[in-house]
Amino acid sequence: MRQMLSLVLLSVSVAACDKPAPAAAPVAPAAAPPPALSMAVTPTTADDPVLATVNGQPVTMADVRLALHLTKPEEFVEEAQLGPALDGLIRQEIIAQAAATGGLDKDAKYQAEFAKQAAPLNAFRRRALGDAFYHAKVANLPPPTDAEAQAYFDAHKDVLASDVHIQQVLVRDMTRAKTALGELNTGKAFAEVARSMLPPGAPTETPWDLGWQNWQQLPDAWHKTLETLKPGETSGIIAGPNKRFWIIKLLERRPSKTADFAQAKAE
Repeated sequence: MRQMLSLVLLSVSVAACDKPAPAAAPVAPAAAPPPALSMAVTPTTADDPVLATVNGQPVTMADVRLALHLTKPEEFVEEAQLGPALDGLIRQEIIAQAAATGGLDKDAKYQAEFAKQAAPLNAFRRRALGDAFYHAKVANLPPPTDAEAQAYFDAHKDVLASDVHIQQVLVRDMTRAKTALGELNTGKAFAEVARSMLPPGAPTETPWDLGWQNWQQLPDAWHKTLETLKPGETSGIIAGPNKRFWIIKLLERRPSKTADFAQAKAE
């Protein structure tokens, strides 16, 4: 069986793999693999040269470094390590592509583990591109004029110049927030869920009831949700800074007696 696999790999390698010499200048990655393989082409840079391609899927120096467990920039890939590591990665890529072509990438267990492994990369993508968008499109915008701010205030006066009576569930980790939301979705009373989520030593009265608050007193993370929340409705989980997670219930909304444009201008 092992000999047969080796022969298959050898024959497929000749047809599918284009492996330039390691010392060659970096080359641009080839076209993306066929859609049926459902693979994302690895981003490459001048600092991460493509060492081989298998059906258009690049195998880069970063892949080699990862295979050799080299995590620090000052750790060099020795010439004696490069060839065997690259050959191993090419073989793995050929087998992985064959598995995907055969539909094995649709396996539920594989899909679940793939999603788990991809989550940190997706978190980086959202954070990095969000920062890039802010610096490219927002940071250098001129501040709004008083006339523009006044026009915005007038268009959103029912929210910006309102007071709201709010109750909250506040926890410090997403797991507990999901537990609380699940209990609310089963019909458990908001006060009962909020009380069960209080930390030890919390006041025994009703600390989850915040009473009447004006718009400027509310956490920024609540604003978008409260723009559309109607009295009697409960939000989903709202994530905030410092590992805070809220679920809020809007009890009442009323026009503010004190909020005006001068107060809301900075907001």
